[in-house]
Amino acid sequence: MNNCTMNTYEMKRKIVNFSKNISEGLNKSTSKFVMDMEYGLAKSKSVLLSNIARSLDEKIDLDNTIERLSDNLVLLEEKEKEIIKENYLEEIRNKFAEEAIAIFDDSDIAKPYGKKFEDLDRVIDASSLNKEVINGYHVCEAVILTKKEKQPISVYSEIYSCKSDHFISKNKYTMESIDTVREVLKRKCNMVFDRGYDDNKIINYVDKNGDYFVIRMEDKRNFICKGKKKNCHEMAIRRKGKIKMILWFDDKDEHEISVSHTKVILPCNKKEYELVFVYGLDLEHPMILLTNRKIHSKEDVIKVVRLYFYRWRVEEYFRSKKQEYEFENMRVRTLKAMNNLNLLLTIHMGHLAMLAEEIDNKLLIIKIIEASKSLRNKVYVWFNQLARGIYEILKMAHSGIKEYQKIECRKEYKQLQLKL
Repeated sequence: MNNCTMNTYEMKRKIVNFSKNISEGLNKSTSKFVMDMEYGLAKSKSVLLSNIARSLDEKIDLDNTIERLSDNLVLLEEKEKEIIKENYLEEIRNKFAEEAIAIFDDSDIAKPYGKKFEDLDRVIDASSLNKEVINGYHVCEAVILTKKEKQPISVYSEIYSCKSDHFISKNKYTMESIDTVREVLKRKCNMVFDRGYDDNKIINYVDKNGDYFVIRMEDKRNFICKGKKKNCHEMAIRRKGKIKMILWFDDKDEHEISVSHTKVILPCNKKEYELVFVYGLDLEHPMILLTNRKIHSKEDVIKVVRLYFYRWRVEEYFRSKKQEYEFENMRVRTLKAMNNLNLLLTIHMGHLAMLAEEIDNKLLIIKIIEASKSLRNKVYVWFNQLARGIYEILKMAHSGIKEYQKIECRKEYKQLQLKL
């Protein structure tokens, strides 16, 4: 058995075993569907059902395979979906540090040419320079960073439309994502939010349960400082950063910034918080962070800033999801099918993050990175390298995963016939 065959076999076994753990408690047909999808996503590196069907290498018409996968996506029941989610959360629960970092983000799926999709909404295209408003959907995401490599593992991902009949508010999805993080960790953690979450309801919801938070503030925010109501942007430009620190976004991208802080009172709840000002990234608009962490020293301020800048890892997570797996190019039309497909992709990327935790210990993971033929030997987020490496390894496979699945072959029923 040559090296390529061994790598392919090991990779298949890794995916099959993970799929079996995720499918525990499901019936045979649904378990087979989950395994097909997890293997298909890994081998095709695409959310298109036609590409996933081709990667399965089944000895039947391609149309029949696509139809089967499509039917299963639509017919997946909520009870089965909950079993899959619970099994997945159980798999990842021990991958997080004692004082874990949870990051929340509101992304989008751009469908500029879509017309027939269910409840198609209008969203701001974050990838465009002019922030154009186009057809698409909102995505509420919550990830927790792993213990060792700080890889983002998604614990909540929901695609929604403001035009749906059951839509209540964006805050509903945000609060559900916060509750999911608490349910997974079952302990105090650091919650990091971008300025899109600058909302009194979100601040109070996080604060009342005792979790730490770091939220980026809008420039128009007002606080009570030393007994007077002041605008946070005006407070920021009148100060100077006395604390110097270095930020690294990668091995070649280094920034020197300065930081300052002050105590403020939030008018909505009359509670005292710390306001942190970050200078050096934007000359006109200093970054303003609000936190309920107590700051007593220089190290405490630096920790708050570093906590917030872990947030860019969720941006890398979305970039991998959209670039490597063509996430925005999904062709299923109903929101239910989109969310089911999104769940299976989320689980697959969670598996990649778990593999990244063993990057220095497992020979197979080293082989995956080598197979990806990446330009950089060391990166902070490993999704692109792992996705490409697995794709290159499975490309050598000449058959699918039928041999790993227990498919019942019934004998032809011989009916008793009477000759007249």
